[in-house]
Amino acid sequence: MALSKRSTLAVCGIAAGAALLVALALSPALAGNAPATALVQGGCSATGHIDNQWATGENVTVTVTNTSATAATKWAVTWDLVGSEKVAAAWNAVVSTAGTTVTAVNASYNGNLAPGASTTFGMQLWGISSVPTLSCSNDAVVPTSPPPSGGADVLLTLADNQRTLTVLVGQTIRVDLRSDFRPPTVSGSALSQVQTSGGYPTGLPMSAVYRAVAPGSVDVTTHTDYACNYQSPPCAAPIQLWTVHINVTTPPINGRTITVTTANNQSTNRLYVGDTLVVSLPAEYQPPKVAPGGVLVQRDATGGYPTGQPFLAHYAAVAPGQVDLSSVTDATCIHGPTPCPTPQIPWKVHVTVTLMNSAPAG
Repeated sequence: MALSKRSTLAVCGIAAGAALLVALALSPALAGNAPATALVQGGCSATGHIDNQWATGENVTVTVTNTSATAATKWAVTWDLVGSEKVAAAWNAVVSTAGTTVTAVNASYNGNLAPGASTTFGMQLWGISSVPTLSCSNDAVVPTSPPPSGGADVLLTLADNQRTLTVLVGQTIRVDLRSDFRPPTVSGSALSQVQTSGGYPTGLPMSAVYRAVAPGSVDVTTHTDYACNYQSPPCAAPIQLWTVHINVTTPPINGRTITVTTANNQSTNRLYVGDTLVVSLPAEYQPPKVAPGGVLVQRDATGGYPTGQPFLAHYAAVAPGQVDLSSVTDATCIHGPTPCPTPQIPWKVHVTVTLMNSAPAG
């Protein structure tokens, strides 16, 4: 089959006896121009389609669509290795493999996609396997978490490495890391993955969202990776590890409710595990910072600077310990080119949490 020079694929790593193993195989049941199911995430969707099929292989076309409301300049489609299928030829994308992950990224001429626009790339595959799950990412928008609240309850970044935190069942955790980090792995069943996009080897920022679904403790871990690690000989690129330990607990019930306001500034408050702390502050106060984590878990929060609405939040006491909540007043003029002399008023309360059957610390 003759291909134009413009549409010839640059297939990385295809050399004598080293064809790429891929999981983009589509089942024989999909033969006859039947499309595979599209998976929409990360600002784009990718759909596989069998153009024709024979006893030892098939031709597959993948359609990439920008599902974001803004334009994209690059995209990447990834899938996991399954079975023994191999790529014999491909076009309109640059394909690479690392470990068990295969990635197709746009060619120089088909990365720009307007909202709703599509492009295609194709492959000639050897062998028959199962239907894959294609993951698609682009740079049109920074992926956002899909919970109904409009955002995750906890955001974790590179600075949270080695952190331990506590969340309640039903809360969501979002992990945002650089493009050279692999999508994280989770050590247990207390967290369920909601979404993942980008990360090595897509060249796009890595974002993953998890929902706490059951009590338990898990580690969320990942590490950096680079294409040269899979060359022969491999490079000596340093590997950066990232781990966060998460304790998931059920929301406490039947506890007391204690409210603190500006009148409680510099006060010490004693709670039992299961109690709820309500923080009510005027609109000019920033949402309080809570440190250290793992003792109080924020259930909800509204208002505070710069919303113009009074701040109100509920915190659940989930573990024994001591914690400080601190805030400060703020104003728009403070952040202008010529900051105004408005004084900022600090607010802080200290909270000690104990078990019901133990005496609160004095």
